[in-house]
Amino acid sequence: MKKVFVILTICFMSVFTATAQSVGYVDTEKILSCIQEYIDAQNELNNLAEKYKAEIQKDVDAIDALYRDYMGKKASLSAASQQAKENEIIAKEKAVKEKEENYFGENGVLTKRSTKLISPIQEVVEDAIKKVAESRGCSMVLDVTVTTGIVYKNSKYDLTDAVINYLR
Repeated sequence: MKKVFVILTICFMSVFTATAQSVGYVDTEKILSCIQEYIDAQNELNNLAEKYKAEIQKDVDAIDALYRDYMGKKASLSAASQQAKENEIIAKEKAVKEKEENYFGENGVLTKRSTKLISPIQEVVEDAIKKVAESRGCSMVLDVTVTTGIVYKNSKYDLTDAVINYLR
């Protein structure tokens, strides 16, 4: 009998603990779209990415032209000349891949620039979300922009506008 009483007491306390906690949600895309520094940073990153893509495409087009030229002259070239041309094309393809990795890779120029521009803004937004959540008594805040599987959300628990107002 005592075991049943203890188990019921624990369940009863768990229910009170669970109901005392509140969960909210935010849409970080909407929040970030209201921050001019973020918009400017995104524009700068997009322009930089387009510049790098154009530069790489120019190199790829040059390699394609070199390959077409090689294929047109292949029959008249000696075996040594064919090998030299093939090695030249392979070396240029490798250089383009390295350039692409240097620009767009995990430790590339674009990634580093993105981190430098976006991280401070994200920190400010995260701090604002934390302060708004604490003021509303939320123990957890979900980001509906990145969270998959949300089937229903009650606008009563949406903190997005409150965070935007806090940032203004």
